[in-house]
Amino acid sequence: MRLVISAVTFDQYLRSGMCQMELVPLAEKYGCVGVEFRPYWQELWEEVEEIRELLAEYNLTCTYACQEALQAESPAAVRQSHDAMRQSIEVAHALGATVLRINVASGDFVAEYVGEKWWQEAVAALLAAAAEKQIVLAVENAPNPASGDARLIYDMVAPFASPWLKVTFDTGNWLAAGQDPAQAFAMLRGHIGYVHLKDMAPRPDGYAHCHPGSGVVDVRGLAASISKDGYQGLYALEFPGGSSPASAIRASMLYLKQ
Repeated sequence: MRLVISAVTFDQYLRSGMCQMELVPLAEKYGCVGVEFRPYWQELWEEVEEIRELLAEYNLTCTYACQEALQAESPAAVRQSHDAMRQSIEVAHALGATVLRINVASGDFVAEYVGEKWWQEAVAALLAAAAEKQIVLAVENAPNPASGDARLIYDMVAPFASPWLKVTFDTGNWLAAGQDPAQAFAMLRGHIGYVHLKDMAPRPDGYAHCHPGSGVVDVRGLAASISKDGYQGLYALEFPGGSSPASAIRASMLYLKQ
């Protein structure tokens, strides 16, 4: 299993002055093959150039996770999001990433757009831009019923039958969306282009995101099923690390090796 650490695990530190470049040696320290970067930039293009050089020095890989989405509440909002996504494609390419995690939506959206010609043409144009840069756009299932519906995600991805449009399969988010993770995998198998390894801990108002092995999701079993199905891509350790990201990462890796 080719593991990468995610910047989101270091959220508390990155919001307090830590630079994402510091994640590169940490990935090597934890025995991972790379880093999932996020829009925590202080000086975007300067940092990107430095990170790419450092990744080459450490012989590590990377992915990029942006905030943009394929869906929105109006055609104008969809186009605005797609335009912003093109910038993220450029950032991913400059980093040397081959996968860009994207979202279903950032808020309210109209699911019916999926079946409309203008939306399909807009996504096809995005895929052309991604293909030019050799970047896979991987749509993540969100931790809510609307954007975390496996059937919707299938309908967004499968009709294009494109190597440049895949699914980011988040092992934890399905539960928070009211979906069965195993059933979601059965529906989306063959369309997975990236994996987020995350657990969920029950709480009175729903679920709390946590590291693999500390919640109720069979993260290890799901990862094994995905691998057995032929997936050979990256698995991101993607969860809140709080004030102790190192201990959460190490605990996750021990759990996954059991």
